This record gives sequence, C-alpha cells and structure tokens, in this order.
Amino acid sequence: MARTAPTVCLLVDGPTVPEWQATALSHLLEHTDATVSAIGYNGLETDRSLTERLRRVAQLREWAVVSAINERLRTDDVYGRRVPLTELFDAGGVTTRTLEPTVVDGWKQRLPAEPVAALAEEATLCIRLGFGFIIGPVLSAFEHGVLSYHHGDLREYRGQPMGFWEFVEGAERAGVTVQLLTDELDAGRVAALKTVRITDCRTWGAVKRRLFTVSADMLTDAVETVLADETWQPETLGELYTLPKGRPVATFAAKNLVGHVHERVRDRQLATAPAE
Repeated sequence: MARTAPTVCLLVDGPTVPEWQATALSHLLEHTDATVSAIGYNGLETDRSLTERLRRVAQLREWAVVSAINERLRTDDVYGRRVPLTELFDAGGVTTRTLEPTVVDGWKQRLPAEPVAALAEEATLCIRLGFGFIIGPVLSAFEHGVLSYHHGDLREYRGQPMGFWEFVEGAERAGVTVQLLTDELDAGRVAALKTVRITDCRTWGAVKRRLFTVSADMLTDAVETVLADETWQPETLGELYTLPKGRPVATFAAKNLVGHVHERVRDRQLATAPAE
C-alpha cells in the first residue's frame, strides 16, 4: 500500500524565516513528497515597554551586557538573511491562521485550540520554526505530532542558549536534535540527531554557524523517521541549562574575545598572503 504524502503545517513568526531554516525546508521539499498546506503565524505581541525592558535587563544581569558586546563583535549574522516563505513554495491555496498564544508561567506559550484545529484539518504533520516553547492541544492536534529543532544533544545539553555551554565548558562535540515536542522542555522523542566536532571553533558564533550548517538535511531525515514510526526516546536526558550568570559569563567573555582576536589576525594574514 502506497504511503500517503505528508502535508505540513509550519509554525512561524512571520512571512520570512532565517536562511538556515529556509535551507532545511527547501531540502525537505526537494527530497521528499511533503507539501506545505498550512501556516500558523505568531500573533503574540512582543513589543515591551521601557519598564519591562529594564526589568528584563535586571533579570539577565551581566549576561545582558556581555550579550550586547558580543553582538557588536559579531562580523556576520549567524542566522543568515531572512528568506520569504514565498521563495520556497507556492503559497496559493495554503491555509493560514494567526495564532495568539496565552503566556503561561511567564515563558510557555499555549496556542488557541480552535485555529490550531483548523490548521490540523489541512495538515498531518506540524513543524515549529517560530514561536517559543509551545504547550497545550497543538502537541496532539496533528496526526504525526509537532517537530522542532533543538541545537543541542538532548542526552547532554538541554535548554539554552544554543551551543553556549558546550563552548564555555570546552566540549569536544556539540549536537543538533530534531524532536517531537512534548509538554516537557527538550524531552521529546528523537527523530534525527547529529553531533559535530567543535574543538576548532574559536568563538561562540563559530559554534552556532557549524550547528546551523549540519542542520540542513536533518529536517528531511526527521520527517522520514516520523512517517516510518521509528522515533526513539533517549534513555537519559542531559542537564537543563538556562541563561548564564556569574562565573560562566566571565569565562565566556574572555574566551570569546580571545577567539575574535584570533579570527581577525587569521583573516588579516590570509588577506595579505601572496597569491600562489
């Protein structure tokens, strides 16, 4: 009996996605018979008042300052350019809904049941490329569940920021997981998993770029695994990390700054080296 071609619902923050996500989605559409049949746009109001922004900075403490400095040091955008979804597939006839999540516990997003149900009528599989940590009926509304990237190996590193703790702790490898989401953070069934060596990555940005690069074909593998009902649950889950404070921030700042200096010296040497 022939397998039914999967129909996909995308959960996105807007009409464009980062280049690394566009690459992964293009690979999926080119190498499988999957089609995009529905899109859920994030309607959550994200603008914060000045008071809220100041409160957020106070919560992040020294990480807010170091993160801002790191943004200034960054020489390119590790996320890549923003790519319109219309460049990736024909959006004609695609069902769209704007979803306005209810924020739970200050950070979880519960998606409204009625528009989610409408999207699930048009798609058998959901892929999260936006929003935050989603909970509620959306996780069970689609026949094959909700797939999501986690740029970390669930067996060792869960939470955030992506690749940060592996970089700070001097890990030899970092991982990328595509999982079926559950109500527990980074604890879903694994549909695809890769690890990659990062010992030669001198900066946090270099780690992130490598993780995005190896992500390109993983969505395709994950969809095939889900359809074959071959996802698996890790025997153990790694520590749940969160935004850094204290000594890890200082360690990161020093290590990352040295890495940026090394990269600039290397680039200058390459630029002035005589042509062969």
